[in-house]
Amino acid sequence: MDMHTANERRLTLRLLAYWEKLRKDRSMPPESDINPDDLEGLWDHCFLVHVRDLGKPGYHYTYLGAAISKAYRGSLDDTDANGLVSPNAAKMQAHYRTVIENRKPLLDEGEFHNLSGQLVKYRQCLLPLGEDGAVAAIFGGMRCKIFPAE
Repeated sequence: MDMHTANERRLTLRLLAYWEKLRKDRSMPPESDINPDDLEGLWDHCFLVHVRDLGKPGYHYTYLGAAISKAYRGSLDDTDANGLVSPNAAKMQAHYRTVIENRKPLLDEGEFHNLSGQLVKYRQCLLPLGEDGAVAAIFGGMRCKIFPAE
């Protein structure tokens, strides 16, 4: 990453700059261009979902960083979370459809309650990956702030 990108604190803008760098003169970079080593300090906040699997019931993320998994689980351990590996990808399907149709990045923010009942406010970016104008996967990053359960 260049000096300006490395100094940028917002994860969403840093990932967007990384995506743009990989994209070059193409509409989007392919998944094979993503290198976790390039994303030091960010990789635990990243996720990957394959488009071909989005419509499948109970489909989960191909990759889900530890920080995101922790935000969804809260203080629950693996036993308390009933084996939850990652959140169901279908809950974000409307946003994913927008990225697939437009073939452009999407910045989003919102909130949800995690499995521990804590309020989680998040900011995320969704970045299309693919070749020949077809989106094959969505690469994203999410930064969360967790508030105690009431």
